[in-house]
This record gives sequence, structure tokens and C-alpha cells, in this order.
Amino acid sequence: MRNRTFKIVGFVFLLLTIGSLSAQGASETVTIPLSNPGEDGQLKISLLYGSIAVEAHNREDVIIETASAKGKKSSKTKDGMRRIGDNSLEFSVEEYDNKVFIKSKKHNKRVDFKIKVPQNFSLDLRATNNGNISVLGVVGEMEISNLNGAIALTNIGGSVIADALNKDIVVTFTKGYDKSSMAFTSLNGDLDVTFPDNLAANIKAKTDNGEIFTDYEMKMTREVNKEQKRSSSGVYKVNVDKWVTGTINGGGAELLFKTMNGDIMIRKESARK
Repeated sequence: MRNRTFKIVGFVFLLLTIGSLSAQGASETVTIPLSNPGEDGQLKISLLYGSIAVEAHNREDVIIETASAKGKKSSKTKDGMRRIGDNSLEFSVEEYDNKVFIKSKKHNKRVDFKIKVPQNFSLDLRATNNGNISVLGVVGEMEISNLNGAIALTNIGGSVIADALNKDIVVTFTKGYDKSSMAFTSLNGDLDVTFPDNLAANIKAKTDNGEIFTDYEMKMTREVNKEQKRSSSGVYKVNVDKWVTGTINGGGAELLFKTMNGDIMIRKESARK
């Protein structure tokens, strides 16, 4: 096993005109070799500002491309000199035993990451502000979290735990799915998830201010959780928490869907074509 740390400092080259540089923004691309080419791997990245886009490719390395937002021409001067540097793309990458960890060192500027990985790769992706998360063609265990942006997982396989506080989650499992528990949660967004036709699962779903839809034949049950208690002042209180539950194709691992202000769509792949 080998441990590689790649410290990448994105900087602005001194061009003939500062104005043309400001119009283009800054970008950086780096290729990371894997310790065990051809074997499964893992990618982990967390951003405070920016988008994350991950796509599968047919190579045995990881390619990372970053770009900062286009900025305005700087007017800051010192002793009559104008600032020409831009270190907004500063980040580091560490690879160990096919595990790739990316850290952005700029927490107050937006930096977007476009990353290409081998198809069989697990993902741990987290974003907070001013960006979406997208994944295309990857197969593996995925933990995806986005506080203020959307999540779109397309043509994937494996298993997913995803939460998006204020936007939609859209997922299409076209490369199969792991028969393990999954969860899709949002506060102010829709949940739209497409599974293969042969899905076998126990469904547990709840939306406070939306509707639940599916084109599977689902054997419905209903679970009602009641919490009863009397306060110290003598007030008796009962909370009833209703979930829609059911089984598809005889049941299997639990799939949980929960949103407060959105709809839930559980789709069959053939019905979407």
C-alpha cells in the first residue's frame, strides 16, 4: 500500500492583460494514480462553497478539474501596485490504498470540482452553499449530502443515503442496486427515485405537505407511532406520527423516503422509458 499526498495550488499566471484573466476565471487539472489500479476505490470531498460533479470513466486513475467563479478586475493596490495573484483554487489531494481525499483550502470562495473516477467507486460527497451535486455512471456505496443545493444521481448502481435540505433529490438506478437499506430525505424538496423493475423492498415513506406516488404494485400497510405523555403540570399530550408503508415484490431491505414540503415519487425503470 502506498500513501500519496498531492498539494495542488491553483494560481493565476501573469498574462499580457489582467482583464482577460478576470473574464476567464481560474482552473486547474490534476491526475491522481491509484495504489491498486483495477480495484474498487473511494472518493471523499466536502465543500463549503461550490458544486461537485462526479462521472465514471474507463481509466484506472482519478482526474480532478477545478474552476473558480469568474471574478471582477481587482482594484486593490498597495504602494501603487495592483494585485495580480489569485489563490482561490488552492486544494490538496491525498490517495491511500485507492481512497482519495480532497480538501479545498479556501472556505470563503466558490470552487467547483469536476471529478472522473473508475466506475466501481464509493462516494462520500458533501456540499453546503452555492452548488449542486451530480453523479453519472458510478457504481458503489454513496453518501451524498447537500445543504442548499440539489442532488442528481444518474445511471448509477449500488446503494444511496442522500439528504438535501432545500432542494430536490433525483436518482436513477440503471446499473442495479444493492439489497441494503437506503434513505432519501429532504425538508423543502421532492424525492424522485427510479429503481429497476425487479426491485424487492420494504417501503417507508412520509411527506407532511405533499403526495406520494408509485407505479409499482405495492402491498400497502400503515404504521402509526403514538407518543403519549403527561407533563408535570398535568397536561396529557398525544402525538400521532403516520408513515405510509408497503412491500414491493415480496419485500426486502428498507427504503426510507421523508420530506416535509415536497412530493415523493418511487418509479419503475421501464415505466419511465
